[in-house]
Amino acid sequence: MEKSDKKAQNLFRVIRWLVLFLLFVFVTSVGLMHQYLKTPKLLSTDAFCPFGGIESFFSTVAYGIMLKRIMLSSFILLIAILVAAVIFRRAFCGQICTLGAIQEFFAKIGQRIFKKRLSVPGAVDKPFRYLKYLVLLVIIVWQSTVIYQAVKAGAAGEIPLVIRPYDPWVAYMHLASIDLFAEFTIGFIILIITLIGSLLYDRFFCKYLCPMGATLGLVNRIGLFKVTRNEETCTHCKACNKACPVNIDVMAVDVVNSSECINCNECVNKCPVRNTLYVEGPKKIKASPLAVTLITLLIFALVLGITTVSGQFQWFQQSLQKEVERMGTFDASLIKGSQTFKEVSDISKVPKEAIFEKFKITEEEFNSPIKDIKGKYGFGTEQVREFIKE
Repeated sequence: MEKSDKKAQNLFRVIRWLVLFLLFVFVTSVGLMHQYLKTPKLLSTDAFCPFGGIESFFSTVAYGIMLKRIMLSSFILLIAILVAAVIFRRAFCGQICTLGAIQEFFAKIGQRIFKKRLSVPGAVDKPFRYLKYLVLLVIIVWQSTVIYQAVKAGAAGEIPLVIRPYDPWVAYMHLASIDLFAEFTIGFIILIITLIGSLLYDRFFCKYLCPMGATLGLVNRIGLFKVTRNEETCTHCKACNKACPVNIDVMAVDVVNSSECINCNECVNKCPVRNTLYVEGPKKIKASPLAVTLITLLIFALVLGITTVSGQFQWFQQSLQKEVERMGTFDASLIKGSQTFKEVSDISKVPKEAIFEKFKITEEEFNSPIKDIKGKYGFGTEQVREFIKE
């Protein structure tokens, strides 16, 4: 039996980790720029969340409206994920997802502390894996109910994302925001639990709570390329099992069909015998772990690049004037916390004096973003919208 090329395997692992780290830096920077970059103003975290496309799917198809804070970008990212899933299954989870990367970073720290990879006992682990599917179902039913009630009540313009206050990812992207504990206390607690859990058990949130992972788990089996094992050359050393961040018993199967597989290919890169573990697709076509990483990255780069150039994927918030021009009419629901009272006054034709009388703001604050002064006076963007409507 010929030994695997350790240099190549280590290189593939380093490149995957480098991609995850660079994406982590990029996405974290996007969150910080949204909080602190005044001009041009980046869109909110929700606009760059692919799960937002799932949450808003019902309202968009049934009523032609998107949920609050959701943009076309959420659907575009979701499409990129599904394209990648058709080829490499849950490659988004293993090659792109920043929350997944953070969990793996913490898992590495945990392994240094405890000197080994810990695992949840099977009697607890197996039933808890279904919890993320329950989370997905609850979110879909809850969100659909809120959408239906809002439309029925004639308030379709401001339907919130029900999961937003509980989302650890949104909490992470608001760690530097003054709104963290005002709006995302529960999400922050879940984030802390996720990080502590990942110190002990790799990919803790992915395995037990992630609704995006549950969604991809449902379509995982249609993926064309899967990790395949050659029984004849397998030495049953369990290196693959020890490397798997989601604790799949790779050594026990010929083809990894598990919906839990995140296609990180850590198992392939740890196998000590050449051509014993490999990624294989239709007609016995093989793809190296490096190819999986780079092609997955290329899919996202192409989808986002093309839609950005064509103007469908937006990165920055439009001025109120441009939003009105796009919609063809002014509506108070277009008002955002990043806009100033001056913008609102100019477009809505509500007199400056009326705004001063209502909100008791100063001349300087009249030219400041609404969200920067709302805490001082106790009003929020919603109260501004209601006043402008009246």
